[in-house]
Formats: sequence, structure tokens, C-alpha cells
Amino acid sequence: MAEILGMGLSHYPGPLVPTDAWARMLSRNVELGRVTQAAFDDRTRWPKPMRDEWGNDEGKDAARVHSERLMAGYRKLRGELDAFKPDLVVIWGDDQYENFKQTCIPPFCVYIFDTLSCRPYGGGRRPFKTEDNAWGVPNDREMIVRGHRAGGRGLVQYLIDHDFDTAYAYSTSAPSGLAHSHNNTVLFLDYERGAFPYPVVPIHVNCYGSQLLETAGGAMGEGIKEISPPAPTPRRCFEFGRATARYFAGSPWRVALIASSSWSHASLTAKHGRLYPDLPADKKRLDELVNGGFRKWGEMSVAEIEDAGQNEMLNWICLAGAMAETGQKFQSIDYVESHLFNSSKCFGIFPCA
Repeated sequence: MAEILGMGLSHYPGPLVPTDAWARMLSRNVELGRVTQAAFDDRTRWPKPMRDEWGNDEGKDAARVHSERLMAGYRKLRGELDAFKPDLVVIWGDDQYENFKQTCIPPFCVYIFDTLSCRPYGGGRRPFKTEDNAWGVPNDREMIVRGHRAGGRGLVQYLIDHDFDTAYAYSTSAPSGLAHSHNNTVLFLDYERGAFPYPVVPIHVNCYGSQLLETAGGAMGEGIKEISPPAPTPRRCFEFGRATARYFAGSPWRVALIASSSWSHASLTAKHGRLYPDLPADKKRLDELVNGGFRKWGEMSVAEIEDAGQNEMLNWICLAGAMAETGQKFQSIDYVESHLFNSSKCFGIFPCA
């Protein structure tokens, strides 16, 4: 049986830009109409932890502390990855109106390629309203991502043979190449830009579902003011993850399976006026991870996930299905919560059983 390592992380775009710009995402959400001007201006309506993060410097000190914890999480995960020495890395991530737009939005899509030229460095321009990136390199600088053609093609064949009608793609259409969820995962695990030697099989999951065209499309200036069809159900994502684990367990490769997403997003939590995320719901998910309750994540409903603004949790639910299949247990590295910086971020591993 091939060895499998499970990992979970966030692709929050903050580390793409200097920390002084991080709080600008909130003011941009006002400009996009997600947050009302009144809710932004009236700090008395903010939860106290959010006011504390904002402080007297509009969140700059809090952003630096937040960033330090995120970077420590990525360094720890990279160390675990290097110690495991995978033959390939599978990344479940969502495409937010980047490659998949109005012509076709598949529930799942596996990328099959040898190498791909990506451009992640300018990914902070829109959310943080800045032309600067954290490395001081041109925003159109290329990042070459190695693929694993045999692994991607074999996985698609296996999934189709086992009743998952999965899309696949040999190329991308977005200027950035892969979606930012996949790009940022590779980039943040190689933040010093030394080398990321591991071939990647990116898998798209349509996490945004009914929010995709209006919310993600609206951020790109192409929004459609209607509720779009839903995301794949948690049950289907869970079973998709189980099938992925079965395929790689029978393969000749050492494989790292990575879920890439933050958890509750302020920008998706309508019940809070899209001002701050649902931290109690995130803490519940963390408790389930630590105590093995993730094995029942397939039983959650889309309504429950969307109410908490946890749309991107579908990536983690794919991983949860895979780890339930292999019997691996979760080990937390860090859980970083925030009211101000859009989302909670979880870092952890599922060591080989």
C-alpha cells in the first residue's frame, strides 16, 4: 500500500502583500457593496475582538502578528512535506471565477499537465488595493509548477470508473494560470522561493456554488445578480475524497493530499452583514477535527455550511473523506482566528497511519 500524508492549510492571500495592506480587504468589501458603509463606520457595532484587532493603527500591528503565525504554520508544513518526500502532491482548491466562468463551471476538475506557467505574485492587487507584493518582484513574474501527468490522468480514469463524472483540463485560461487557491498553496509552502520540487495534481472543487456568479464574479467586475446552481454536496465531496484516497493507496507513489482553504469567511457570512466570520462554527469544526468528528463531515448540509460562510470547507471535506478512508488522525499545528482579516485559518497534518 502506498503511503499517504494528509495536510490542511489556508490560501488566504494576505501573505502576497505587505501586512500594512491587509485591513484594506474590509474597505474593499464596502466598495463592492458586500458590507454597508454604516457597518464599517460604526465601530460600536463591531465585536470587541474585532475592535481590538483594528486598534489605533487600523489593524497594522494585528496583521503583523497574524502573519507571523501563518508563516510559522507554512514553515512547519513544508518541513513535514520535505520529511515525507512525496512523489506528488494533490491539492483540493476552489476556483473563484478565475478559470471557470459562465461557459462551464464543473463540480470537480482534475488538472493534467507536465509543467504550467503561473503568475501568482499580483494576486493581492484586487483584494488589498495595492500594486506591491511581499517579494518586491514584478507582478507578472512566472512561477513554474510541475505537474504529474500520470497521476492526474490515472485519477480521472479511476474516478470515472467508480461513478464520479469528473471533468479534467490540460490547460488553463486565467492570466494567473491556476486558481489562486492552488497557486498560493505552492507559493506559501515555498515562501522564500527556494524551490518546490514536488509535482502537483491540482483539483478544483466548486466551493462557492450559489455564491459564485454574484460574489466571486462580482469581485471580478462580471457579477450576475442571481443565485447560481449549488455546490456539490458535502456528502459527494466526502465520497470524492474517499475515492481519491483509494486510488492513490493502490498506486506506486508516495502522495501528499492537501486541502487548501480558510474556513468561515466574513465576505460570505450574510448573517453578520459580511463584516466578520462565524468563529463559533469554526471552533466547532476544529473540535471535530481533533476528536475525530471529521469522519461525519459528509453528513453536513449545504445550508449549514453556507450559513456559517464556510463554503471553502468543501476542500477540507474532500480531505476528511480521504483520511476517513485511510484511518489517519489529525494533529493540529495552529488555528489562527480573526474577526478583521476575513477568515479563520487552520494548519494541521494527518500523519501516515
